Amino acid sequence: MIYPMKLKPVLKSYIWGGEKLAKKYGKDGGSVAESWEVAANASGSSVISGGEYDGMTLVDFLSAHPEALGTEAAKFEFFPVLVKLIDAASNLSVQVHPDDAYALANEGQYGKTEMWYVVECEPGAGMYCGFKRKVSKEELEIALNNGTITDLLNFIEVKKGDCLFIKSGTVHAICGGVLVYEIQQNSTLTYRLYDYGRVGADGKPRELHIAKALEVTDTAAVCHPGDGVKKLADGVEQLGACQYFTAIVYDTTLCRSTVVTERSFSAFTCVDGECTITANGIVCPLRRGDTCFVPSASGTVIFSGKATLIEAKV
Repeated sequence: MIYPMKLKPVLKSYIWGGEKLAKKYGKDGGSVAESWEVAANASGSSVISGGEYDGMTLVDFLSAHPEALGTEAAKFEFFPVLVKLIDAASNLSVQVHPDDAYALANEGQYGKTEMWYVVECEPGAGMYCGFKRKVSKEELEIALNNGTITDLLNFIEVKKGDCLFIKSGTVHAICGGVLVYEIQQNSTLTYRLYDYGRVGADGKPRELHIAKALEVTDTAAVCHPGDGVKKLADGVEQLGACQYFTAIVYDTTLCRSTVVTERSFSAFTCVDGECTITANGIVCPLRRGDTCFVPSASGTVIFSGKATLIEAKV
């Protein structure tokens, strides 16, 4: 039977991670940098919690039930998206992702476009996203060599509910004090330009990828909060949409239902409050930090309770 499935995430620890995901969002462990909420990736797969498929990985479930993907998602060679909650206690590295053409030609995998939704943040916290002005590759390389790249970057102070759409080729970094929901192409390909002189767990500086990063960086790229956000109905906003994914946020006090069609699965992540999701007569309770996978063609999905939900689909 196809039913709404709560997912157990894949937890990742990195040197910049914090304790908010463990203390406030129900994740196990102490310092958790990333909680991979919806993952079907060689580096980790979500696991179904409850019901007929309890304990099965999302990878194995989709292999056994490819129809659950939907017609749009099935066009991709592999599961198209990766959904994360990210807790940055300190700055992530300044990085850039290549587009598909470059990544396939040089890395044998797809590139990465992504979107961030600010779940919570500390006063004055923000993100680097693009440049203050168009720069030359030579100017960028000089800044990398002398450690002044952040002087060129566009720093955006953010608030809860802000949304940034980051196309491949855009230099970016989540800064300390920000917790985000991220939806991205299902790729782990990252070129690191600058890491503040930090060292990894082995005591050595983390690897940089400057030559490749310079090849793929769009030196005119800049992002602004809210670019691409569209109000669809009371309590419903489309945060971002592209060929790889669509993200929609729901205020369940204003919007009580949606429809999951045959075109795509939907994955609902509760980023605030608590609610239930009901599909095909099966109820899935969600608290802050929980994610529910709803297979394609599930029809009407009913929300009950007071929560902020973000839907990821293709």
